[in-house]
Amino acid sequence: MLEMLINHYEVLALPNSTPARRLLNQEDIKHAYKRALLQHHPDKSTSPANLKPRYTIDDIIVAYKELSNPITRSELDRLLQVQTLRDSRNTDISLSGLETIDLDDLNYDEAEGLWYRSCRCGNQRGYLISEGDLAKEAAHGEIITGCGGCSLWLKVLFQIADEG
Repeated sequence: MLEMLINHYEVLALPNSTPARRLLNQEDIKHAYKRALLQHHPDKSTSPANLKPRYTIDDIIVAYKELSNPITRSELDRLLQVQTLRDSRNTDISLSGLETIDLDDLNYDEAEGLWYRSCRCGNQRGYLISEGDLAKEAAHGEIITGCGGCSLWLKVLFQIADEG
């Protein structure tokens, strides 16, 4: 299951609809970043001192970095789209090209600490899952990840082993 994502578009006060997000360019993101820094900076903010800002400077920096990188921005857009569909239907949805497998069916790269699997689009490491990804989804026992090279999805089922 997908948990609530920090919506980096909201952090930078950028349009949040899918069509509007597609029209944003690097300059729009940079301008929103600078505006958000000024708005939330404790020394520059015009908000009353007793009001805690909604986002921290760290939140704003992370949002800018994520949205400035085309790869991470694309992944965020994909995850936000799935989350929006799930929220609107309040149920599990059918994702295009979703295949369900067990974690044991993935290859493991010990040096990088990543599970991976090739995708039928030809990307040899299309699906990547880290230890951190698994830890976040441990309560659910499943994780959904998109291919980095196309629009296909993989649902990976797993179980955390007890250490004792």
